[in-house]
Amino acid sequence: MRLAEPARALLPATALALLVGCTPTPSLPLAYEPASLRFDGERALDRLRRFVTDFPRRHSGTDNNRRAAASLESSMRELGLRCERDAWRVINFSRELPLGNVVCRLPGADEARELVLVAHHDQSPQTIEGADNDGSGLAILVGLAEVFAEDARLRDAPLPYTMVFLASDGEEWGMLGARRYVARHPDPSTIVAAISLDNLGKRFYDGLILEPTGQFRGYGPLWLSVAARLAARAAVDADPEARVWIPDARAPAQQLLDQAVPISFMDQGPFVAAGVPALGFAGRVPPEHAEEHWRTYHAPGDTQALQSAESLARAGRAVEALARQLQGMDEVPRESGPYLHDADARAVLRGPGLWAIFIGLVALLWLGALAAGGWRARRVAAAWRRALPHALSLWLPLVGSALVLRGLVGAGLMLDFHLYPATAKHPEIYSPRWPAVAVYLVSLIGMLWCARRLARRQPGDAGPTARDRKSVGLALVGAAALYILVINPCSLLFLAPALAWLAYGGRRGVGRALDVVALLLGGGVVYLLLYFFGFVILRSGLGVLWYLMMMFAIGMIRLPTAVAIAAAIAGGLCMAVGPPRR
Repeated sequence: MRLAEPARALLPATALALLVGCTPTPSLPLAYEPASLRFDGERALDRLRRFVTDFPRRHSGTDNNRRAAASLESSMRELGLRCERDAWRVINFSRELPLGNVVCRLPGADEARELVLVAHHDQSPQTIEGADNDGSGLAILVGLAEVFAEDARLRDAPLPYTMVFLASDGEEWGMLGARRYVARHPDPSTIVAAISLDNLGKRFYDGLILEPTGQFRGYGPLWLSVAARLAARAAVDADPEARVWIPDARAPAQQLLDQAVPISFMDQGPFVAAGVPALGFAGRVPPEHAEEHWRTYHAPGDTQALQSAESLARAGRAVEALARQLQGMDEVPRESGPYLHDADARAVLRGPGLWAIFIGLVALLWLGALAAGGWRARRVAAAWRRALPHALSLWLPLVGSALVLRGLVGAGLMLDFHLYPATAKHPEIYSPRWPAVAVYLVSLIGMLWCARRLARRQPGDAGPTARDRKSVGLALVGAAALYILVINPCSLLFLAPALAWLAYGGRRGVGRALDVVALLLGGGVVYLLLYFFGFVILRSGLGVLWYLMMMFAIGMIRLPTAVAIAAAIAGGLCMAVGPPRR
């Protein structure tokens, strides 16, 4: 196999593109006076305590949720803001759920351009007070409304940009309130930036993290993260006792994973997905308090007793610093495409360098497919003709199983959701509906059995060789990679392990062990998905399998994406599983 020659030819071009793609971290001028910060943590804590005491158990659709929204609207109107309520309905747990946003505006000199601050007034059904998630964000939101409304009065002139203070609903069910605001906005391009506030007040927080992940697509622009760190650092440099946290810069590996799996868990997600510069602020948890934080996250332990005026002050002032920085910028930078930023090296990889990596990975998969088929068009076509029925007998049942899951929702065996199927720690994640699981498995096995029988009836006497199966298998993965390259190139991270399949050779004897290792390494994508979502993010263990079933069932994973995922899995199975016997 002469794969090494074209692979070597890719290396110089990739190296050159990397050099061209690496550029210095963008710099911004300081656009506000650090001494102007006035957010009061004690007032915020007092406001938080009164709010969560008056409105416990305020998850979406409840009377307390509506009363909490009315209270927030009243508080902001008293500050002189123009407020309105936006009510609508969604399907959640197969039932209609009433939702309602509170949208309050402080008009600016340029009323068409706006800066949005958002916190959610709903909470997880597993909590009682919901003090941190998101009483803390709401306390900071109203506190900043008070600060900027007073600024406008003292200046006797409006701020440069209109400020929107959005108390969103349905955040726990997939950022539904933020999605609603962006979807109904007449022109999202006029939004200068959006900042989400969530989980900011626990007494053991020791800093801030920035969350730029979009909802199913997009990533917050680098310039906005740079502005957040610049504004906070300026306040600390001007006064070491300023009580301002400087937000953490995300590590490049975390940025890559965020962009590979753009599923946001905060309200900045829908804004990012709509092309609006946005990021979220959340408290940083020190390692020694990680378990305590998890026990009190989406749990009854999320109470005001864990809230701290100091944490609220440091977080609130960091948000205020960024808001003032943005208000002082006449224009904001424009960015496009994925990126990887190394804050320590002060360098960012984007453009040709990063795309060279993406395209190179896809090219290697296709080169492997051509090499295994024999390079020449006639030989490759013959190999694919022999192995295609075998590959289709594995691929099509997987696609059919995704359709079965959608049918189970229509049949009432699985619940229907507008977007996210439940929230972290919700019993639905840990409680599979076994009749639905049984129907799904029986359907998948039945479709596999039928497809394999049909594959045995292909014309001709010669079945596919190991090289034929490798050629078609890599081509299937390559086709999935082409789709991903267009939809979200960073998600190619999960197809990178498939490069191990280039070493598969259909060997016998001792060499078979190498093939087994290559196949297992290439299937690492499955392990990564299960591990990161099931054990790291949701901490639900193998319950993530039921969660994934629900995601496919409600169409949260679109059919074209399901087809691409099935192609990648079938590509590996095509090599690992022998052809059906005649």
